[in-house]
This record gives sequence, structure tokens and C-alpha cells, in this order.
Amino acid sequence: MIAAACSAPFNPSSPCTADGRAPGAYPELEAAIPTGYQGAAPSRLDSGRICTTAGLGTLAGHGIKEIRFAGGTWSIGTDSGLSLAVFIDPAAARLDPAWILEFYDATARVGKNVQSVETSDYPVGAGISGNRIDVLNGESYQSVVVWERNGRVEVALVANFIREIQTKEAHDKVVRAAVDAFGG
Repeated sequence: MIAAACSAPFNPSSPCTADGRAPGAYPELEAAIPTGYQGAAPSRLDSGRICTTAGLGTLAGHGIKEIRFAGGTWSIGTDSGLSLAVFIDPAAARLDPAWILEFYDATARVGKNVQSVETSDYPVGAGISGNRIDVLNGESYQSVVVWERNGRVEVALVANFIREIQTKEAHDKVVRAAVDAFGG
């Protein structure tokens, strides 16, 4: 509690010395997040940045010093949900989507209850192709789809508790709808 009282609040316009996020931090990135998924607004919409080596993970190995992001989250069941996110490197004209895919892949492979991790190509739509990571994590189907559009990397993350979703095919339909929420 004392450390929290002494730490400075997140200021998105100050030099990046610590990771942080807050609603409205980067409104231009938050504006890129779909305003709805199947008729519902996100339960949380915020943005922030990561600049610590621990936070950047594999991205640091590619020379990334700071990454900015925005994301919206939706609950789609008692233990299921999805996030739609965008990422940029403020120091570069282009962020390589393969690096974001690698970040999520590396994170998935060290998960506590991960039984399998598979990567494949995934058609996003309108001539855009992405990549998909499918993870079986305990009793949860988890998928991450990563692609590039409009100078940023867009990501759909979906986690469905198997007892709620029942089948992998039903999970795949949620993944498709999440990706399509970005406008396909």
C-alpha cells in the first residue's frame, strides 16, 4: 500500500520509464477499437504503453523500446471473454506483426496448464491475411489472431471455457466474429 501511495500516476505524455495503462491515455488508439461486439459495448476500454524489458518480453529482442496499445474487453460467459486490441511502435513507421505473434506464442508456451500450442495462417478479410495461435490451456480454448492494417497491428484474443462453449467449432465461430468486429 505504501509503494502504491508513493508511485506516480500514469502520465502518457511523460517519458516512458514504467509500464502503464488508463482509460483515455491514447484516445487515437482507443478510437481504433470496435465500439461493439455482437451489439454490446466493451466492459473496459483503455490504452497504455509498455517499455520495461519484462513487459516487452520477446519484443525487446527486436529492438523495441516502447509499444503503445489500446484494447477493449467483453465478457461472453461466466469464464469466457475476448479482447480486441491494437499495437503500434511510436518510434517506427511500422510494427512487424510477426513480432506480436511471437510475443503471444512465447507467452502461451510457458503457460502453467498449456497442453498444446498451434500456429496457422488465418484469413482476416478484404485481402488481409493474419496468423492464428490456438492454445488448449486446461479447460479453456484460447486463440489469438494477429494481422496488420492501417499502420498498426490488430489483435483478437478469445478464451472460452470448454464447459460453456462445448465444442471447438463453437469456439471457432466466436474467433471469426471477434475478427470480423474489426471490419474484416
